[in-house]
Amino acid sequence: MKKRFLLAASVFFVASAFAETDVKLSGEVEFDVYTGDLWNDDDFKHSYASTFDLNFEIQFNEKWSAYVGLEADGETDSPAAVYNGAYIQYQHADLFTIKAGDLTSSEGAFVAYYDYDDPADNAAGMKEHDIRGIQLEIAGFELGLGFGRGDNDAPETEADGNVYDFHAAYELEYARQHLRPYLDYKSYQEAQHNELHAGVEAGLSIGDFAFRAVYGFHADYLMDDGDVVAGQDWTSTAHAILLEPSFEIGIFDIKATAFYAFMDRGDAEEDASDLDSEEIPEYFFLYAEPAFKLAKCIKLGIPVEYHTHTLDDDDDSQTTVELGGRVYFSPIENLDFTAFGMMGFPVGDNKDNESLHLGIETVFSF
Repeated sequence: MKKRFLLAASVFFVASAFAETDVKLSGEVEFDVYTGDLWNDDDFKHSYASTFDLNFEIQFNEKWSAYVGLEADGETDSPAAVYNGAYIQYQHADLFTIKAGDLTSSEGAFVAYYDYDDPADNAAGMKEHDIRGIQLEIAGFELGLGFGRGDNDAPETEADGNVYDFHAAYELEYARQHLRPYLDYKSYQEAQHNELHAGVEAGLSIGDFAFRAVYGFHADYLMDDGDVVAGQDWTSTAHAILLEPSFEIGIFDIKATAFYAFMDRGDAEEDASDLDSEEIPEYFFLYAEPAFKLAKCIKLGIPVEYHTHTLDDDDDSQTTVELGGRVYFSPIENLDFTAFGMMGFPVGDNKDNESLHLGIETVFSF
């Protein structure tokens, strides 16, 4: 009887506490299907990509809150769902915020170009760095420190479990102008094996015209002087420059991207440097997409692209020019369909054949 009473009391206490807690659910779902190369494949091939994000925001009171997320993401029709982090937050009015738990920082993502828009994979500044630690936000400053987590903890090297990461940034916004300098230092606690990301993101908006720019400095094995391999300098660096202008007037808009990365791997072995992590997807590409709004919920875009598809600025064997069409259909808020067809034409020393790919992407959020 006593155990039943204690159990009932515990359930009542938990239910009462939960009833006083504000819990908000949000998320995003994407399911895509793509064809293979319709001009060159013998069979009618296809591939998938799927994403499911489910986020819980818990508000205990006006100062204390928490977050937990689940994620399923992969190039398949049924990716497995995994724990995607949780943290506790304390916010003192508008003065400062403290977060403790699983935190993520990224800088200088590609915003305009659709194929590199996931900062978990690519960024001109710094792709996502996951830590388990603490972050302080005060008057526009962000300071974070913690141990590496997930892909940020070098799971395939001897440094697994040794990585720590420090991140700092300052957010300045004034009259639709934007400036964000940042710095991130990651240490593997091995001989000179560290990574430094630093740079600045800037944005300008005047009427119907907007301009965004990112400078990102990437370095690995910073200041090595023969400590890794005697007689070799493994210091690897990259200077990445991203420009994204856009313009919109009436039924017409255009967005564009120009990206170039000056890279030097030093004497580092192949795949040993952070520069080989595909954070920088290719050393140079250009993209522009004029678009016309055919109706309130339908827009037609005409993307034109130039890609080098390599990090080697001496390699001209993979260069392509791509041209196609993209149809955007948004029948209601938070539901979007994108259908596209893209033709690829080899240029330079590229000896491949012309290609044709089709696809459709469906995204809804809640």
